[in-house]
Amino acid sequence: MGRRSRAEEEYEVNEVEDTITGSFGSRLCLVSSELALRKSTASFSTRFTRETGVIDPGSRFCSCWEKIIFFWSIFSSFFTPLEFCFFRGLPEHLASLESAQIIFLVDVVLQFFIAYKDVHSHNMVYDRKSIAIRYAKGRLLVDLMGCMPWDAIYKVTGRREVIRYMIWIRLYRARKVAQFFKRMEKDVRINYLFTRIVKLITVELYCTHTGACIFYYLATTIPASEEGYTWIGSLTMGDYKYINFREIDFWTRYITSLYFAIITMATVVLF
Repeated sequence: MGRRSRAEEEYEVNEVEDTITGSFGSRLCLVSSELALRKSTASFSTRFTRETGVIDPGSRFCSCWEKIIFFWSIFSSFFTPLEFCFFRGLPEHLASLESAQIIFLVDVVLQFFIAYKDVHSHNMVYDRKSIAIRYAKGRLLVDLMGCMPWDAIYKVTGRREVIRYMIWIRLYRARKVAQFFKRMEKDVRINYLFTRIVKLITVELYCTHTGACIFYYLATTIPASEEGYTWIGSLTMGDYKYINFREIDFWTRYITSLYFAIITMATVVLF
């Protein structure tokens, strides 16, 4: 072979070995590392300015708190449709779950002390007044309404049905889950197709769960004397009949509703 020209040598491209494997296990490790707490090189005292009383969003404290809110947001997103559709007021053994709203109330308070990045100058804003005004004009009202003990208000006000509809405001917290998947999609270490598959499975599970809750709720809107005309009241599985289905234990009703939702959605998609 002849000698390579100078142009070929100048534009020679060297192959770089990819150190990131594409195995399923490595991808799960990367996802778990996304959830893990990142170690901060600076101590908490350096991130917190005593003069202004503002917390840096890059501090270890904020990272820890974001993970706590993320997991509780998942719980709230799944429990909200369950609470509304299956319970006319939470029973005593589940009433303690309402105490989880205290965590979100603490988050509301913390939002007045966490600095933010200005969208125009891309500089961090540490002014307490600017932080408070920005949050008050944004999510403050929705966050506060989501923290309200709507179950207790519903029982105190004579079980008015309109009060129960306010529970759906808490689904606004699902944005935390959406933000997590958005960060995963931008992470070059994680395969994009893998992220989309995980996101698709999560959305499908949530839609099926919510659909099951709504199907059951629609059946409960019919008077008890006519429940035989509903999908669950007229249901028969072998020798088992769903007569007086409101009196059946919770897990039987939920699994039956889940089965009905899966069959219904699969049938609609196929046909």
